Amino acid sequence: MNIALTGGGTAGHVMPNIALYDELQKRFDNIIYIGNRQKIEYDLCNKNNIDFFECESIKFDRTKLFSNLAIPFKMPAFIRQAQSILKNNSIDIVFSKGGYVALPVVYAAKRLNIPVICHESDYSMGIANKLTAKFAKGIITCFKETYRKSNVTTFPNPVRTSFFDGNAKNVYRKFNLNASIPVLLIVGGSMGAKAVNEAIYKAIEPLTQRYQVIHICGNALQPLEHKNYYQLKFADNIQDYIAAADLIVSRCGAGASTEINAMNKKALYIPLENKATRGDQVLNAQYQQDNGYALMLHEKDLNTLTIVSMLDKLMTFDKKPYFYDRNNNAKIAEYIYSVAKEYSPLKSNDKIARALSL
Repeated sequence: MNIALTGGGTAGHVMPNIALYDELQKRFDNIIYIGNRQKIEYDLCNKNNIDFFECESIKFDRTKLFSNLAIPFKMPAFIRQAQSILKNNSIDIVFSKGGYVALPVVYAAKRLNIPVICHESDYSMGIANKLTAKFAKGIITCFKETYRKSNVTTFPNPVRTSFFDGNAKNVYRKFNLNASIPVLLIVGGSMGAKAVNEAIYKAIEPLTQRYQVIHICGNALQPLEHKNYYQLKFADNIQDYIAAADLIVSRCGAGASTEINAMNKKALYIPLENKATRGDQVLNAQYQQDNGYALMLHEKDLNTLTIVSMLDKLMTFDKKPYFYDRNNNAKIAEYIYSVAKEYSPLKSNDKIARALSL
């Protein structure tokens, strides 16, 4: 049996697919990824040696609503493009992580009677997954409250197996850190990092008096030298940095919060909240705080005083333990395989052929 993975635009729409890849290989003969060559999914697939097929897509713009009038006119051609890819690769099931990149693929699958499973990592469901869920044979959410339908199954967000091999010593050696001073990891990232990064720059004095600060800035990096302060654009070995951290400041994408929870690290989440987002990170962060896993600070309240005082609070925060099932990826892959066996077009054709032979 063959499976097509889709979803993209941001790492949160791609990394769960990458995390599942090894387990899916044990169950499917062929795995392909369908996405946009100009987005992050192309680079991540290349890095992980996953067969990539490009399908054009168009994004719903929350800030320029009139630009969305072009969607109905452009989408049919993109769906036909996806249909060709699915047929040429004899795909039996599509697994969609959502995002606008996935829509042509899931609608092409619907036309071809190929079963679709959609996966939502966030507390609230995105537009693409809301549309897909209407005809999906299976729906996976990470929170029971996200979507209520008979074919919804809940699993924690997939985490790469290698993530649990994080080695703090690698980071301590790289920056020659002092084991007697707490390590504060700031994960600004490349998406929406500006406000967080600027707040850290302004708070550099009090923060470096308390912590050894490792700041992953993304493309918003501004060269800054200061005692007990270390910065870098990106970190491929993010698991090492999380392992080394005593405290973490981060946005609250579902992937980041799951990885931080899986390592049982204390985190202060500053969720992305502006007109370009549906508010999913705010709901994610609120869930983490309400359930005792982390603390939350709204971006509008972000300044030197609040970030320092919240981190002081985080140091003594009695974090609720989080238990991540190391067999989670295998369980999700098995669920996907079971849906494929039940609904794939080839199986349906076999049923028809057997019925005609009777």
